[in-house]
Amino acid sequence: MKITEIDHFSHHHKLELSYSGTPYQCDGCKELGFGSCYQCNNKKCDFHLHENCGVAKPIATHSFFKNINFKYEKKGKQGKTCKACGKDVQGFMYKSKETYLHPCCLTLPSTLNGNFNGRSLRLNLKVKASTKCLICQNKEISKGKLKGWAYISSCGKHCYHVGCVNNLNFENWKMGYFNQSQSGGVTNGLVFINEENRGSSSGRKENERPLMRYALNLIVQAVLGAVVSSWIS
Repeated sequence: MKITEIDHFSHHHKLELSYSGTPYQCDGCKELGFGSCYQCNNKKCDFHLHENCGVAKPIATHSFFKNINFKYEKKGKQGKTCKACGKDVQGFMYKSKETYLHPCCLTLPSTLNGNFNGRSLRLNLKVKASTKCLICQNKEISKGKLKGWAYISSCGKHCYHVGCVNNLNFENWKMGYFNQSQSGGVTNGLVFINEENRGSSSGRKENERPLMRYALNLIVQAVLGAVVSSWIS
């Protein structure tokens, strides 16, 4: 059962479970979010927390790290990066020795299922990319330093680093590409992004692009924390 209202140490007003129809920056972990979140009931505050940041468990585990417990911490570590996405941990985080994870990365769905024009699509979260990411065109986020988690389709044709999608989200958010229109924004609970002339499309056959966009947007939703129960398991 979901907790609909909380008192949180990070804010002086009560926070209510609500739905954000546009992306927001979480005031806890500092990462982008969308959909279900805890929001200040005083609208003047414009304060948001990912649902998982608002009711974070003090100790958490992940299937990629056997027999390891991650401890929840309130402050980020300067110069430390998330093992999943490669971005700096600037706010709330989970830590185990020298391994750091954003709360939203630790809780990413292990599998994303979709259906595009009658064609089923399954994307699995992997600890590293087995093929080149369609955004950065590399297997690693930072060559020789960080491999980065990736969503890979069961057919092997679609591979996207979590970190690359995260960076793409931030770039599109800052450029104002998220809006309420069918052509590029939030519609019917789906997040669509402007990815014209990007690595995810260049050099690909025209008839492959719709499926690629569909796969990418499934991952966009997962990274932003959007809840689409029929697609995400």
